[in-house]
Amino acid sequence: MAKNLPKIVEFKGYGDDINIIFSDDAAFSDLAAELVRKLEDSDQFFAGVTDVTIVLDMGNQVFSNEECEELREILSDRFGLAISGVLSRSNKTQKAVEKIGWKLKSYEQEGQKEQRQKREKRKRPAVRENDTILLRQTIRSGQSLWHSGNVVIVGDVNPGAEVVATGNIVIIGVLRGVAHAGAEGDASARIIGLNLRPIQLRIAEYIGRSPDLNLKMDNIPEEAFIRDGSIVIQKLK
Repeated sequence: MAKNLPKIVEFKGYGDDINIIFSDDAAFSDLAAELVRKLEDSDQFFAGVTDVTIVLDMGNQVFSNEECEELREILSDRFGLAISGVLSRSNKTQKAVEKIGWKLKSYEQEGQKEQRQKREKRKRPAVRENDTILLRQTIRSGQSLWHSGNVVIVGDVNPGAEVVATGNIVIIGVLRGVAHAGAEGDASARIIGLNLRPIQLRIAEYIGRSPDLNLKMDNIPEEAFIRDGSIVIQKLK
């Protein structure tokens, strides 16, 4: 049974990538159990994410061939996830990763990519209040909305639907799909709704899933924002 330790396994978004990040300090048994728990608790999480690649960040963990094979069985066979690349600082882990057929990526290349993204974000103008669109409709399953600015929706966002904005997102209705505010790196962006029940929330590079957000069933306006490196939801003040 997995120990109740924080951030043994963490999901983070970097541009079009979602990184699954392993803690350096966790035992393999705890790490594998926590990975399964997170994926079981959010069976629609990756189904609600479009046009992304999944990178596995193993950090300083030293895994055997058998342990890497177990991770492959969990991620690829059991949950059907396609791993585009693996980051690891351990030579032993790197050899085991290559043996099971996963592609290695380098931290140097990932760091350069992140720096390029930051430079591009600094070149973009800040979101202005008049960059806001108002939609009076329900965003249905399979629909995807992207806007460079703030988005206000008078209606619901259904499961399987996605709303992405470089600024804030306000939903005067129920959010059950995916919402990504601050999509070009603005960690001060917020997601506000009459009822937040998302498959996934993203603000800048931070990702939150329903099981991790401590959601309540009160029909009271709520807002999601970044606090201490995580997405939190509280009643709108």
